[in-house]
Amino acid sequence: MAASRNSPHFDLARWPPAIASRSVGDETHLVMSDGVSFHRVCLRDAAAGRPLASLIPCDALLDVRLQALAGLDRWLRGARSAAQPFGPTAYQARRLQLLLAILNLRQDGEVTSHMVAQRLVYPRLSIGQGAAWKSSPERRRTQRLIHEADALAAGGYRTLLAGRAGRQK
Repeated sequence: MAASRNSPHFDLARWPPAIASRSVGDETHLVMSDGVSFHRVCLRDAAAGRPLASLIPCDALLDVRLQALAGLDRWLRGARSAAQPFGPTAYQARRLQLLLAILNLRQDGEVTSHMVAQRLVYPRLSIGQGAAWKSSPERRRTQRLIHEADALAAGGYRTLLAGRAGRQK
């Protein structure tokens, strides 16, 4: 953020309350929410009335970091935040693909959780049968994934489309 008359100055008393706060040495770490996204801020040598400066790593996430900084700047100036422009992470995208594959497989008729595990969740693992399968952690994980896929199909996808924050998977 460039220092100007309109730029936010450090005055913690005038900032929205932090969800979490921790001070370590000369650093204060804050987590704040604008109702759309979380802002994680590290204040170093923060003295009241001084203009804020930002340190942003120039890495593969530079565009995302700049968007997040712009959102924080707008929010600290009192503007309402726009919807979060970020898509799912690579892990979240793979998980959603797996959930959709589970739904597609189960749509084709009577498919057991053992079949789902063999074909989609653990395709390279020799999973047991009978009592070994019933007591396995692979079975419990497969059942959780099936339940999550069903919840997604029953309307959970609307949360994804709306961009609302939910439980991180």
